[in-house]
Amino acid sequence: MLKFKSKLMLIIGLLAVISATVFFFYAGHLLVAQDEPEPADLIVVLMGGEAERILGAVDLYKQGYSPRILMVQNSHPGYDVLETRGVKLPRDPELAVMAAVQLGVPEEALMILPGNAESTLNEAIIVAEYVSQALAADRVLLVTSKSHSMRAAHLFRWAFKQYELDTEVLSCPTPYDTFNASSWWRTREDAKQVVLEYIKLVNSLRETL
Repeated sequence: MLKFKSKLMLIIGLLAVISATVFFFYAGHLLVAQDEPEPADLIVVLMGGEAERILGAVDLYKQGYSPRILMVQNSHPGYDVLETRGVKLPRDPELAVMAAVQLGVPEEALMILPGNAESTLNEAIIVAEYVSQALAADRVLLVTSKSHSMRAAHLFRWAFKQYELDTEVLSCPTPYDTFNASSWWRTREDAKQVVLEYIKLVNSLRETL
C-alpha cells in the first residue's frame, strides 16, 4: 500500500511538472486573442502603450473596416492640478487623435469619450454605456496590445452583456506590438507584461464572474 501511494505521488508530481512546463511555454500565446477583422460600426482603441495601438486602429480604418475610431479619456493623476494652475497638456487620447489625423484620418471620424478611466474595465463600461444610449453598434473591433488582448476582449464582452447588448467584439491586437508570445521569457519587457497580465487577469475574473 505504501509503495502504491509513493508511486501515485510520483506520478502526480510528474504531471504537475509537465503541466507547469507546458503552461510556461504557452503562457504568452494564451494571453493573445486574435480575430479576423470584419466590417464594424466602431473601432475602439484602448489607451496605454505607445504609438502601436493607434497605428493598428488607423490601419483598420484605412482598410475600410469601420468609419469611426473611438477612445476613452484615461486618468492622468496630477493633470487636473496642472490645469488649475494654467498648464494644459494633451492626454493620451488627444495625442492619439493628433497622430491619427497626421496619418490621414479625418477629425470627424475620431471620437474621445469622457470618463477619466482608470482601468480597462472602466473603458469597457464607458463604451458599453455609450453604445446603449447614443450609438447602436452590432460589432466593434477592439485594438490593444497583444498581451492585453484576451483580457480586454473578455472585459468588453462582459460590459456589453451588463447593458443587455448583443454587440459582437472582435479582438484585433495591433501588429505593431513587438511582444513575442513564443519566447516571452527572453526579454525583460515581455516577461514583465506576461506576469502583470496574469495578475490583472485574476483580478478581472474576480470582478466579472
